Amino acid sequence: MNALLPVGSLRRRLSLYAQHVRQSRFAYDRLSLSLLGGALMVNLVNLAWLALRAPVLRADVPLRYSSLGGFEGLGPWYGPLLMAAFGLGVTLANGLLAYRAFERSRLASFYLLGGAGVVAIFGFIISNAFATVGQ
Repeated sequence: MNALLPVGSLRRRLSLYAQHVRQSRFAYDRLSLSLLGGALMVNLVNLAWLALRAPVLRADVPLRYSSLGGFEGLGPWYGPLLMAAFGLGVTLANGLLAYRAFERSRLASFYLLGGAGVVAIFGFIISNAFATVGQ
């Protein structure tokens, strides 16, 4: 069996990895950082906005939309928060993949970061639409 790494060793590894990230070309590319920062900002604003409204929404809220029937499929009050958390997860995953792909292809990195931004914006719209209908 493999034992867990000691805390000191793990701390040194994380410190070295953070230093490597800070020295990479990705950390000095303004377009990449602004795309990633914009997507993170939209996701954090979305989570904050929903968290401020969540105490008001202690009832079931719709979690699906059908073009034939409108909003349907009631679920728990934290459903819109899960949608916003999904957007944040996609942004973090795409940010990590963009960092890894940056050295090979800047264009692929930009597409990943742009996709994260699009998911963040649509997540903001959709989760707030469902939260608004729940009131």
